[in-house]
Amino acid sequence: MSDRDTKLTRRNALIAASVGIAGCGTTAEIDPPAEAPPGAAPPAAAPPAAVAPPGDAPPPAEEPPLSARELLAGIDHIVVLMMENRSFDHFLGALALDAGYAGKATVEGLAGTETNPAPDGSPVQVFKMSNFTPEDPPHGWEACHAQYNAGQNDGFVKAHVGASQDEVMGYHDRSQIPLYYWFADNFAICDSWFASVLGPTWPNRFYLHATTSKGKTSNSPFLTGAPDTIWDRLKDKKLTFKNYAAGATTWYVGGFVGKLLSLNPSAGIGEFFTAAKNGTLPSFSIIDPDYMASDDHPSHNIQRGQAFVASVYKALADGPAWNKTLFIITYDEHGGFFDHVAPPVAVDDLADFQRQGFRVPAFVIGPTVKKGYVCKTQLEHSSVAATLKTRFDIKSLSKRMDAASDVSDCIDPAKVRSKSPSPPPPGMPKVVMTMETALYDGVGQHSQPVLEKMVADGVAPKVDHRSDQERIAAWLEHAERLGAVRIVHP
Repeated sequence: MSDRDTKLTRRNALIAASVGIAGCGTTAEIDPPAEAPPGAAPPAAAPPAAVAPPGDAPPPAEEPPLSARELLAGIDHIVVLMMENRSFDHFLGALALDAGYAGKATVEGLAGTETNPAPDGSPVQVFKMSNFTPEDPPHGWEACHAQYNAGQNDGFVKAHVGASQDEVMGYHDRSQIPLYYWFADNFAICDSWFASVLGPTWPNRFYLHATTSKGKTSNSPFLTGAPDTIWDRLKDKKLTFKNYAAGATTWYVGGFVGKLLSLNPSAGIGEFFTAAKNGTLPSFSIIDPDYMASDDHPSHNIQRGQAFVASVYKALADGPAWNKTLFIITYDEHGGFFDHVAPPVAVDDLADFQRQGFRVPAFVIGPTVKKGYVCKTQLEHSSVAATLKTRFDIKSLSKRMDAASDVSDCIDPAKVRSKSPSPPPPGMPKVVMTMETALYDGVGQHSQPVLEKMVADGVAPKVDHRSDQERIAAWLEHAERLGAVRIVHP
């Protein structure tokens, strides 16, 4: 703009002032303009003020952001499914290599060139693996800390010495686990969801249920001195809750054997399917996979794990309570498989438990969830309790719970404001497998031998007394009826 355009003459200033003052509905004395010399042309009229065309309205004022509580206010049913022993990179790292994934440039995934040294020092590069029933890599307290190696994340292959040591660097992609990639396309993934503990299953499941393991680093139960749990807090609020099991029993009855079972009402997976169909789900539920078959723990076939997740999702999506349901899928820990992101620290009552575990696959699914979203919020298993606190105002269990983030970042404020939750998206890929894979491949090895012994000894009560094959066959039959699974009969 030139000086000529920007120069404000006294005359223009007076005109502008008179317009502004008149517009305010007030009066003031203004010096009249100087009289023009005889014969001079009359002064040019000021250009008319811009008038908005008919029908135009000023832009609406920007609405203030919704609080976490407001974002979750429409959720009446929170369902959590915790699977077993896979890292984020192992299952979802290939999203960053997937040309068909809209969040490819956003997700913290694999570059495809990551390596870990073998015991002889030679590099082992990440690769697409075809084995759906790999051996079980080490993932105890000591092994996890060796894999972490002060943040180098270079101990995965060394910890899994043997003929199958390279498998820890393997990953799966869309062609192998299409259900999870479809979830990523249509709902939210959390690429910063870490296991709560740099250790094995039970301490991490303790954090899911209680936001602490009270110093436990191994797979052992609380016989006495068990901490309060989210179930205690839900009971205090007079909310409904249930722990469903696809297997013979829930993990809770083994892990918290010293607590009253009434604090954790348990039921078989059939009751979950019925409640989902009838719209009678409780306010909160945890679903345990079958630790003999469908939990994704090596060497259980991951196709069966995909089938189980698909059946749970389809039951929720087809049910009348879909519009008020939030479905969270996560994994207890990485299971010894490679992940390139070093675990961060967290607030904790115990100094040895301030280092979190490696990243695990995690999804937030529901009618108000952002589509194709990559959540960057640092989350962990205590985030489930934090979400319950935000939604249902339960009281605190620990410093870890107080510091944990909830999952409200995954909720789309536009859907909440418009009160227009999305229907289940079309096109969910069916999990296709043979009857041999469905009933026998990898079945028979219990991923939680301590729990298995407690059941055999009568210490942990069963919720399902059928044989493994009978139980699995009944679930698969229901999954087929839901349209989640297709069994190929030779």
